[in-house]
Amino acid sequence: MKKNLVWVLLVVLGWTMGTSCEKDDDIRRIGAEFSQALNSRYPEAVMAEWERKSGYYVAEFYAEGQELKVWYNRNAEWCMTETDLGRGISGLPQAVSDAFTASAYGDWAIDDIDKYERPGEIFYLIEVEKRGERDRDLYYSPSGMLLKDDYDRGDVNPTIKF
Repeated sequence: MKKNLVWVLLVVLGWTMGTSCEKDDDIRRIGAEFSQALNSRYPEAVMAEWERKSGYYVAEFYAEGQELKVWYNRNAEWCMTETDLGRGISGLPQAVSDAFTASAYGDWAIDDIDKYERPGEIFYLIEVEKRGERDRDLYYSPSGMLLKDDYDRGDVNPTIKF
């Protein structure tokens, strides 16, 4: 009996330690208003995982072979969608592809390309890297205009300004 009690305590202790080490931002349950907002905008979103980032609720899912992250404010209002375009410039508008290729970073390695949509705005982020240099984030408008050239700062959130 004493051995069983010890095993039960070890299992419970291990479970509580494991759950306390999880990412604080992961959300196990989301309010119905967020699920409804996501499903009305992206009905193809299946098995979305939710987390909190910079005060926003972010749903991550795959649709049509692409990874999407959709950002909502605390009122379940859509703020931004991030679509992972991979590493190839073929998914970019021709104007963006041409502008990047002709830029000072045209010979740098592409680490990742994302498309961002916000209310009334679309922009592209090309993350580049080169041995011996600090990684750069290049933000382009759909017309190929360079909006911002900055050091890699991690995640983009809906409040970024150009």
